[in-house]
Amino acid sequence: MADPADDRLAVDLLIRGFQVSRTIRLVTDLAIADRIAPDARSSVGELAAATGVLAGPLLRAMRALAAFGIFRVDADGMAAHTPRSLLLRSDAPNSLHPSARFWTAAGSWRAWESLDVALHGKNPHEAAWGTSRFDYLRDHPDEARIFDAFMANFPDDRHGAIATAYDFTGARLITDIGGGNGETLRRILALHPTARGIVFDRADVVAAIPPEALAGGRIATRGGSFFDGVPAGADLYLLVRVLHDWPDEDAARILRSCRSAMGPETRLLVVEGLIEPDPSRGRPTEYLTDMQMMAMFGTARERTEAEFGRLLTEAGFELTRAIATGSPVTILEAAARLLPG
Repeated sequence: MADPADDRLAVDLLIRGFQVSRTIRLVTDLAIADRIAPDARSSVGELAAATGVLAGPLLRAMRALAAFGIFRVDADGMAAHTPRSLLLRSDAPNSLHPSARFWTAAGSWRAWESLDVALHGKNPHEAAWGTSRFDYLRDHPDEARIFDAFMANFPDDRHGAIATAYDFTGARLITDIGGGNGETLRRILALHPTARGIVFDRADVVAAIPPEALAGGRIATRGGSFFDGVPAGADLYLLVRVLHDWPDEDAARILRSCRSAMGPETRLLVVEGLIEPDPSRGRPTEYLTDMQMMAMFGTARERTEAEFGRLLTEAGFELTRAIATGSPVTILEAAARLLPG
């Protein structure tokens, strides 16, 4: 039988989770995990001096994280890594460094403070900032680049999972709609050396992609709005974690833009995390992502496979198959239906 005291402590720690996430952000902004060699120990005083902060407050933050298994800190103020703190190194596979900086960034943090307005049909981000999420990112380029890094290093390794789960053989041109900094395309093109790609996103987003990230010239960039139309002529179109940013009516507009650009043999791949209606069977992160969509966009949300199927049908598509990947995302392959007339 479970001890009620254990449940009380567990819930108390969940209530205070913001304190942990903010402390993780504090040390990640200082790149503390990168400054401690994987198999070495470092003095917290030396870490403080190297980062230009006071040793006392940094030691308190490091001790708090060590209580959760993130770093080891001994009584003499020497810090070392644990398996958890190694995940915060920027060079770690599937690094959580970008996640630590993204989730508590100002735009998201303040929107969550206004979460209650979503219960009355309003948009928390707009209530907090007086502007939409994407306009905010355009006007705050430093935070936008944190978002881009987070999406490129999402801890579920979705990019690699997408590249290996679907057969891209024969696709000459792949266009990633809302493709961010192009990480998904880079993973795909690395496995398919004859293919080329286009990253289509807001002008400020694609302008931030450095030349060395364009796969030796195999990736082109196009700036624009997918509500106004997308580049025609691709063999495959990708929508990776795009539709969950939008309510149904806007998601349908994005799909119709893709439909207008597609030929009869073209395929659309909608890549999303499918939410499980029964929380006892789903992953906790699915429901937290759904809450993030509510905080950022109000009526945007995660969807079930059936809900995506209905969206696709209404936009002129046929859902041909659902492909599981090695990450929590699923690839929904869709073909354009012949339209009457």
